[in-house]
Amino acid sequence: MKSAAPTPTSVRLTDETRKILDEAARRTRRSRSYLVEETLKQFLPRIVQKETQPSPQERIRRLKELEGIGHRLVGPQSIEEIDARIREFRGDD
Repeated sequence: MKSAAPTPTSVRLTDETRKILDEAARRTRRSRSYLVEETLKQFLPRIVQKETQPSPQERIRRLKELEGIGHRLVGPQSIEEIDARIREFRGDD
């Protein structure tokens, strides 16, 4: 399968970042475009995940909302009944 032709784009870099990129290109004997694209492929998913994850405070708030939900859904249960449900869920014999 043939990949699509690269699309040009413009990126503004500080002098310091450009120097780092130029040095990396020289040392690896790769083009700046190649290094930028490979870096973006590797790090963009991490950045997106980090930016879209809820804050620790939001995660705690969501967990607190779930407090007692099991009791409300199935009613009170004995330890034996809870253990049986866990074994069933895990697929234990």
